[in-house]
Amino acid sequence: MKAQNYLIALFLLFASLLHATHNRSGEIIFKKTGGLNVEATIITYTKASSINADRDSLDINWGDGTTERIKRVNGNGAGELIGADLKQNFYTGIHTYAQEGEYVIWMTDGNRTGGIINVNPPSSDNVPFHLEATLRLLPDAAASLYSPVFLELPVDQAYTFVPFSHVVNAFDPDGDSLAYELVVPMADLGVQVPNYAFPDQIAPSNDNKIFLDPVTGLFLWDSPVTPGVYCIAIL
Repeated sequence: MKAQNYLIALFLLFASLLHATHNRSGEIIFKKTGGLNVEATIITYTKASSINADRDSLDINWGDGTTERIKRVNGNGAGELIGADLKQNFYTGIHTYAQEGEYVIWMTDGNRTGGIINVNPPSSDNVPFHLEATLRLLPDAAASLYSPVFLELPVDQAYTFVPFSHVVNAFDPDGDSLAYELVVPMADLGVQVPNYAFPDQIAPSNDNKIFLDPVTGLFLWDSPVTPGVYCIAIL
């Protein structure tokens, strides 16, 4: 069985509404480096102008009761500006487990971006930002050395009353097949964000529908009605 990755995959913003605070989207990827050794990387996409909330390091929980502070490694430790007010950050750590098992690697940060209209509106910035991935160090998963990697930038822009599409474009280095599912974003380990609504539940109508192809990872929205910032999570 392939490891599971939560990606806060699609952070949709409409040109008329941009908001402050920090974490927009992200994922956790990992690779098994031999024996019970694992290298994991937290990838976050953040608001570059939120200088006070910028993180030069993050806490990673390895799922075995161990928490470690790991440093940002890209952009000479400062992260990299990849778009208008958008920064990409890599935090990499190495860990050795004491025994075989299934472990959830996770990270929770208090600074979710504000103004998301489908996460605890109007106070999404009061909801922690959480990422997790499931690692299986078991004989039946010995051939799966890598987690899937999402190749498409997980921040996108849509327009009201215009059909929108986004391909997650995941790649599995082991060549394993992948499947996709829309899920509720998380606020902590085992805790979903409060007051979540899928995008088509905002001003619902026959002309406002979303669909995720479980095989290709193609997300369709026909068509956005209410302008704002949306958060979508894909497993």
